[in-house]
Amino acid sequence: MSESGERPRPHEVEQLQALMERVGESEDRMAKLLTIASMDAETYADLRELYEQQAARAVTKDVFYPYEVVDGPVGIGTDPDGRRIGLTRDQVNEHLLLVGMTGAGKTTFFYNLMATAVGHDVPFLVFDFKNDYRHLVQHQDLLVVNWRDFKFNPLQPPPDVQPGKWGEILADTFAHATDLLIGSESYFLDQLRRIYELYDTAATDQYPSLFELRDLVAADEIRPASPRFKYKERVHSRLSMMTGFSGAIFDCSQGYPIDALLDRNVVLELKEPNQYVTNFVVEALLTWIFYYRDAMGQRQKLRHLIMFDEAKRVFDVNRSRQPASGYPPIDDLVGKIREFGEGLVVADHEPSKLSDSLKANTTAKLWLTLGSGTDIQEMAQTFGLDPEETEFTRTMQKGEGLFKLADREPVPIRLPDYELDKAMTEAEIRARMAPELEALPVQDRVRPDRFNEYLGITSEAETADETTPVGEIAEALLASVTEMPFLSISKRYEAIGVGSKNGTAAKSELVTLGLVREVTVPTGRPGRNPTLLELTPVGRDVLDERGYDVPETGRRGIVHRYWQHQVKEYYAAHGFAAELEFAVGSQRIDVYAERADETIAIEVACSPEHEVTNIEKCLDAGVDTVQVVTIEDAVRDRIQSAVQERFGHVPDRVVFKPISAFV
Repeated sequence: MSESGERPRPHEVEQLQALMERVGESEDRMAKLLTIASMDAETYADLRELYEQQAARAVTKDVFYPYEVVDGPVGIGTDPDGRRIGLTRDQVNEHLLLVGMTGAGKTTFFYNLMATAVGHDVPFLVFDFKNDYRHLVQHQDLLVVNWRDFKFNPLQPPPDVQPGKWGEILADTFAHATDLLIGSESYFLDQLRRIYELYDTAATDQYPSLFELRDLVAADEIRPASPRFKYKERVHSRLSMMTGFSGAIFDCSQGYPIDALLDRNVVLELKEPNQYVTNFVVEALLTWIFYYRDAMGQRQKLRHLIMFDEAKRVFDVNRSRQPASGYPPIDDLVGKIREFGEGLVVADHEPSKLSDSLKANTTAKLWLTLGSGTDIQEMAQTFGLDPEETEFTRTMQKGEGLFKLADREPVPIRLPDYELDKAMTEAEIRARMAPELEALPVQDRVRPDRFNEYLGITSEAETADETTPVGEIAEALLASVTEMPFLSISKRYEAIGVGSKNGTAAKSELVTLGLVREVTVPTGRPGRNPTLLELTPVGRDVLDERGYDVPETGRRGIVHRYWQHQVKEYYAAHGFAAELEFAVGSQRIDVYAERADETIAIEVACSPEHEVTNIEKCLDAGVDTVQVVTIEDAVRDRIQSAVQERFGHVPDRVVFKPISAFV
């Protein structure tokens, strides 16, 4: 360069201009600065050093230069130059899709968005499948509702929605959430209309619950040769599953006032219920909110947000492309609910498995780091990226992403962090929320005389006194539950020597008295999910009173114990010596199998809770193989992620098997 005090050469000024263009300097400012720099070498040198530093910081961003200006008031991050990226309220109302692998920053994004929503006076409902958000009560005014405390009767229509109309809507939603086809959906709707008539819902405030609907279906006498018998079995199986382990959610005639909760910041924890129950709760609540807003005529701009991760639970591309099951009602809802000021913010780590409708109906999209090539290509197509731009996404680190509005160019984005102490336990959050939840109005389940008469149950039989009167057949059926816990209902009738009609009547009597509950065991194989009977604490007391030996089952539910039994029988049939609840110091292994020089520790994982600790326990026992048997793919994925986080990888001795291998 020329000496100090001299002017820079023309090619040097051109180089400075190129640097300015590279970092996005405005034309007016560039012209002024170049004029000054061209007259003094020292000024030129200072400006060149400044713009070289800026260009160095922007080297990985060139492919998207010049950056789109997205500066709405709802801030979500910054662009590579540190400029704020934000959405308008209208854009938030038109839904946002967030994709990224585990650990990419999705949960942190939700933390920050919830805080931003509070600042903009926009209440929200968060469906929490991992118990991640309870810790925010330290920072925000939240009502955190654990599923064990939640009360929701999906058979109760929104205000000003007629039961007949709601029945058709609910049947469609129930069928989609539980994978029922059109014939079973039609049968479900017929039974729903019948129970609404028995309760006279058009003239009273009393509503049946899923428990009463299940009993109505069970009492429906259909010849096994009839095609409707299969529909009945499928619907009854789904209802039994809903009213089983997670049945406390639906154990009410009138649940929490959802309309009032829409004015609060609410987190609904749904980690433990099985996938069918969780999907149904989410889809039924989304549907309830939409038809409530519609009935109230509440068409306006952004008024409420609904947020959740693991969006493919609801917006599954495979289900949306199955003609036999019809067009998913929830997909249709996505495009309509925005009219009523409801904005959706949903996330997933596998965008290739999300429905086309969700991707088409989300105006804003945020792409964080992805691990799968299939998912990267899916998002590249959605964003309209060329190969060079797609390659940029492979360099993104945690908290970095690519943001795009419809009909706008993508912008690299840096998300803010969120410091949070995750120390809140389930017991602590439930105790903290109890006073608020106890203040919410709830109506217990009711059974009108007309309903009981239809089922052939006298009103006196519905109320159990201290001696709990039970018929002879019902007592035999009750005793068989403790003596032969893993028999299906039809096999149980055979075991006590009664036909289907008398057996069903006895079972209904036991269910009505609260002595047993029906539980459907998921097997991972359609049509092969047995329904079992499980003793309630009241049922155990009744058998004790009558002198029966009732073994302790601990905290294990019937589904977990059923699969322990099945796994043990499987290995025994293959030449292993197998033992349940095998003691390892003060701890126990679900199933321990040994043959010659081979040892296997098997843990049955109905949910992800505590499974990493169980795996460590088995590894410490020194077995050859630790086998984790999972009922749902989602549970397997979450355990695998937790294991990788704990160990840095999945240990060679740890293998995962689906429960269907033991059917």
